[in-house]
Amino acid sequence: MAIRRLSYRLVQEPDTGAVRPIPAEPRETHRESLLPEPHQEPVGEFSAAVERIIGGCSELSYSLLPDGGRLLCAALPRQRVEGEGQHGEGDGRLAEGEGRRVEALHLGSDTPGPGPVWPIDTWRSAAWEPDAGETLAAGFVESELPVPEAHFDRERLVEFARARADRVAPFLTDVRRLFDDPAGRQIVLVEEDPETVAHWIALACASLPDAYVSALTFTTWTADPHGAPQQIIGTGPAAGFDRTDEATVTYLYRVHDGTGGPQSPPAAFDAWARLTAERWLSGNPPRPMPSAAARAEDAFALLPLLSGGSRPGPGTGTGPGTGTGAGDEREGAVGAPSSADLAGLGGDCLRAVFDALTRSVERDETDSRTLDALEGLCRGLEGEQALAAQPLALALVKRHLDAPRARDTLPDLTAFEGLPLGQEAWRQLREEYGDRADAALRRRLRDPIPTWAEPLRLALAVGADGGPGLAEAMDRLAGSLLRPDRRDCAHAVQVLEEVGHLPFTHRVLRLLIVDFTDRKLDRLRELARSPQGDWLRRHIDGAPLTIRLAEAAARWSGSPDHLHGADLFERLTALVPGGRVKDVTTLRLLWHIVWRNTPPDRAEQSWIARTCTPRLIVEADLGRRITGWISHPDHCDPELVAFARDMREDGLLGAAERHTADLLVTAQDLADGRLRVDRTALKHLDELFRKVAPKSQVLRQGIGERLGRALARANPLDVCDPHGLRLLFTAGPELLGSYRAYFLDETTRDRLLRELPHNAAELAAYFHAWRPRRRHGVSEEWRRTAAELLDEVLAPVLARLDDHHLGRVATVFQREGQDLQEWTAWRHRIKQRDE
Repeated sequence: MAIRRLSYRLVQEPDTGAVRPIPAEPRETHRESLLPEPHQEPVGEFSAAVERIIGGCSELSYSLLPDGGRLLCAALPRQRVEGEGQHGEGDGRLAEGEGRRVEALHLGSDTPGPGPVWPIDTWRSAAWEPDAGETLAAGFVESELPVPEAHFDRERLVEFARARADRVAPFLTDVRRLFDDPAGRQIVLVEEDPETVAHWIALACASLPDAYVSALTFTTWTADPHGAPQQIIGTGPAAGFDRTDEATVTYLYRVHDGTGGPQSPPAAFDAWARLTAERWLSGNPPRPMPSAAARAEDAFALLPLLSGGSRPGPGTGTGPGTGTGAGDEREGAVGAPSSADLAGLGGDCLRAVFDALTRSVERDETDSRTLDALEGLCRGLEGEQALAAQPLALALVKRHLDAPRARDTLPDLTAFEGLPLGQEAWRQLREEYGDRADAALRRRLRDPIPTWAEPLRLALAVGADGGPGLAEAMDRLAGSLLRPDRRDCAHAVQVLEEVGHLPFTHRVLRLLIVDFTDRKLDRLRELARSPQGDWLRRHIDGAPLTIRLAEAAARWSGSPDHLHGADLFERLTALVPGGRVKDVTTLRLLWHIVWRNTPPDRAEQSWIARTCTPRLIVEADLGRRITGWISHPDHCDPELVAFARDMREDGLLGAAERHTADLLVTAQDLADGRLRVDRTALKHLDELFRKVAPKSQVLRQGIGERLGRALARANPLDVCDPHGLRLLFTAGPELLGSYRAYFLDETTRDRLLRELPHNAAELAAYFHAWRPRRRHGVSEEWRRTAAELLDEVLAPVLARLDDHHLGRVATVFQREGQDLQEWTAWRHRIKQRDE
């Protein structure tokens, strides 16, 4: 190993004015055994490089030599050599750099390093002084770097970075580019003093992986940046460096100007640089990888940076070499990262960090330990961090599912439920792996039902909803549930319990009512009463209405309720949304559950019709089940009439029920004026009364009242038709009571008193209808009613008839062939009575 400690002093060439180093006298150095002979040029192939580097007058520089060696040089500006060197042009002062001593440490290409001390740590170290002691800090093998004075401990670098927060990430981006592209552009740091430059270099060293620190060349200060060969070049604003030249700052160098002058455009975003900058700004500096990495992408991996950032650093020292004990900390396993390590990152920066992590997973650049750490990181994220981590979570899931050991197994997505996978990611996973899970499930369906739980769970987790395997499994489970008398029913319940997938259970329950029949209804009730009924009741809230009603009917029809008929129907109706049956489907379902094909008791039919509405019952084709409501109603109201109107058109309705419905509807239409009281209507009524005689007092009353009002309001000329008169002669008290009440009403009597004297035909018709009759077929009730109407309604009219009007009435009787003598006899009787 070639390691040399060399001493030089700078002199100025008299002809060219150039400053060049010459070896110092042996008496001027404290390492004579490592120096060349006095006044002798440095030996070896690197002598020209040494002269070029030292001649740059840098305070501290670290350079790579053509032979692979390295040269660390420190200028000692306070050291002057009296009587030596060349003076300026007669001004009595040393030229720039003249007389300055330069101490150099040359490391051969086979010298390991830098060890625990970095070259920048030697900035302004007192150990460079020629009169320093022999003992130096531990560093390079066989020789040592001068001991640092802890100028660049992490606490001070954090403070330095925070003071220049907006410049840290761009600078570290360019530092990384130095290694990504060996032919990349040099970094020029324009600052007011070399100390600031030294801090930037120390920040770069403290951020880079250890393997790269020894390769980072720099010079803390130079008046000629164009002549400096190092990667990072420090200079002042007055140096010979034209920053106004666009080509210089855009294409030749990466210029970072801390004095406010022109600088290079920002480089493309770099996740490593941004994350490292955030670590510094957050006060939790990064802990770079301690050993050499096999590949550049490994060296700048983000996960170790995240993990390292989560551990508190020591209070002083840039690295292990500062004697802080940090070296022991960095030798252990990388800690697990957490959301706290992402503090300070947001927006595009946060997404870019996760994109970089995602690419490393997709390119298969991560081992199992790293995958586990990334998965743990994703599980602890929320909000914006979780959203940005979605691509990484998806890549991790695919990596697990595509692993060779997992390709022949069912994809289990339940293990990744805690990862921040968005809806689109789940959809993509289901599309890619759903068919595989469904095919595996279908193969397992050949086995006994108790073995289906695990393949079903995994198929559901991967979302194989549209596959034939899942459809077949649901069909077979539903079929087993409908056979509560067999063991398969218990096995199906066991599988559904083990799978524990509530939406899947609800889908199976919905299949129980497909192609619903009375037989299925019976089996549902049997299921509710079986040992599996407890399971059914636990899931009843998510079951279809049909199953909920069937289960409730099975429960309430047994002990202790023992409900049936209308009572059970009413109780079940409370389970219907809104507590009322409003559609045909629900009505048919309830009807089948309660009565099957048996009509309800006649006493319940009125309540049922009013509860469900007659129209809905007719639409459900259930009207024939409650025709007893027509023949024996509780009330003869418009609802009954509407029901009768619909039912009389039913071709399957019995003759008696149809004639009764027709009689009720005809009576209502005549009373409402929809039908005119004429010969046709009266004949139809006469025929209906001969075919059917309502037995229900309520129905007789309703029909009689309607017909009584209709006949009373009708034109008496029409009522005098033989069919009309026969209706009146044979009518019961219900019809006659309504008929009589109409005419005895004061309003009607006053109207007739005014109108009849001038209407001889109607007056004659009223007398013809009401005149006394003694023949067979005329009821005694009618005789009394007619006599009262003659006395109370027609008798007062006679007083207003003069001879002219009486003659017109007599003419009507003669024309109609009616008994004029009876009319004359009645007039004289009324006249005598009134006198």
